[in-house]
Amino acid sequence: MGNEKNETGRMRRAIALFVAATLSCALAQSGAHAQPLKDPMRPADAAPSSSGTPAAAAAPRLQVVITSPTRKLAVIDGEVVPLGASVRDATVEGISDSLVVLKKKNERDVLQMHPQIDKKRRPEPR
Repeated sequence: MGNEKNETGRMRRAIALFVAATLSCALAQSGAHAQPLKDPMRPADAAPSSSGTPAAAAAPRLQVVITSPTRKLAVIDGEVVPLGASVRDATVEGISDSLVVLKKKNERDVLQMHPQIDKKRRPEPR
């Protein structure tokens, strides 16, 4: 019977220690605040906004183009859009390896992956 009391006492001490450790961890974390995560798809030069998305007045930005024999997708302003989908009151009319064509009413807007790069054809060798 003495062994049972010792076992019970040790078990109670272990439970009390576990509860104390759990409570101290919970209290320590209650003051911690998570930092906002950065969007890895957001362009580095994009203006910060309170909602985490680019301002509606800015021109749409093409970020990624994914093409395969069976489907074509683009990421515009962080939103994945397939061919024929709507984005910013326009319809995705065409997707190629480096550009997307948006149609809004009777106007077409071409979004390029790297608009700052001026591509020129190399002359044919003689």
